[in-house]
Amino acid sequence: MKYTMLLVGTLIAVASFANAQQMNPGAQPAPQATAQAPTGPQPVIDIAEKIKDFGVVAKGEKLKATFEVRNTGKAPLEISQVRPTCGCTVASFDKTIPPGGSGKVNAEVDTQSFSGPISKAIMVFSNDTTSPQVNLVVKAEVKSFIEVLPRPLIMFRSVLQGEPATEKLTLVSADGSDFKVTSVDAGGAFDVKFRELAEKERLPERKGSQWEVTATVAATAPVGMLQGKVLVKTTAPKAPEVTITVSGVVRPIIQVVPAEVNFGRVTGAALVGQNVLVLNNRQGSELKIADATVDNPVFTTEIVPLQPGQRFQIAVSLKAGTPKNTYKATLRIQTSDPSRKLIEVPVQAVVQ
Repeated sequence: MKYTMLLVGTLIAVASFANAQQMNPGAQPAPQATAQAPTGPQPVIDIAEKIKDFGVVAKGEKLKATFEVRNTGKAPLEISQVRPTCGCTVASFDKTIPPGGSGKVNAEVDTQSFSGPISKAIMVFSNDTTSPQVNLVVKAEVKSFIEVLPRPLIMFRSVLQGEPATEKLTLVSADGSDFKVTSVDAGGAFDVKFRELAEKERLPERKGSQWEVTATVAATAPVGMLQGKVLVKTTAPKAPEVTITVSGVVRPIIQVVPAEVNFGRVTGAALVGQNVLVLNNRQGSELKIADATVDNPVFTTEIVPLQPGQRFQIAVSLKAGTPKNTYKATLRIQTSDPSRKLIEVPVQAVVQ
């Protein structure tokens, strides 16, 4: 029955469609809407030179590029936005250019952070419907005319507190010309000196004058990270300033591992185990541990020499039956080293 009803409905629909076609045999499907082309006078953006190639430039030089923008259309050209990519700055641009007129897009690239070939894009957006976006390019090959060898980085890999450390670099001209270093400044963070190398001291494969820069970390430098810059001023016209990065770390002569004693959460009724610290001394010196105590009587300590004069173990214990509380104390280690006569280590435990 259902099949018969479905068949009848289909035949009625087909008959209705055929009848409509007979009544209007020339009928066509309704046309789809299409985008209308703009009417009336329109602006036309025209930039003849879209690429500015500065060739070989000195590192640190600021490249100033000026692009001429012409409006060859018959309506005002409106530049809505000029968007530079990383490393490029748009100084200014003309927002409205009349028909037949011209304007400018001024851009600047600071090459201090670049080396080798660079290509920086500048995107220009306007009301030209046929070319709403035009890309401009600033190109150059950035070259250091004063090279720092073996690299423009002073790395103090492991400096022991109380012992001065020195690193040296050599400055040479890329084109083999002569120059002079007039000053070196590290902002007081390091002791920096410079001198011109004698002919017999120079790198034989490089021509021109060569200068040595020496940076020293003082014995009084505190424990921690070393970070800074060394600014070298020269008489080279294409490299009046050379920046050298300094990094590293000053380590304590006596190293304590770990840096704290933490028992975490413990049960006071139970016998609590020990937390162990290890003290490592520098090679070639003798170290003695006079005493190691915690300024709270619920903790006890034990000193165990692992390698006489060089390596020690200090065990810190929490007494069984300690009342419930949060305990924060300090482990004080007295040593024979004049640079670290007293070492303090935080101690913590939560007794439940």
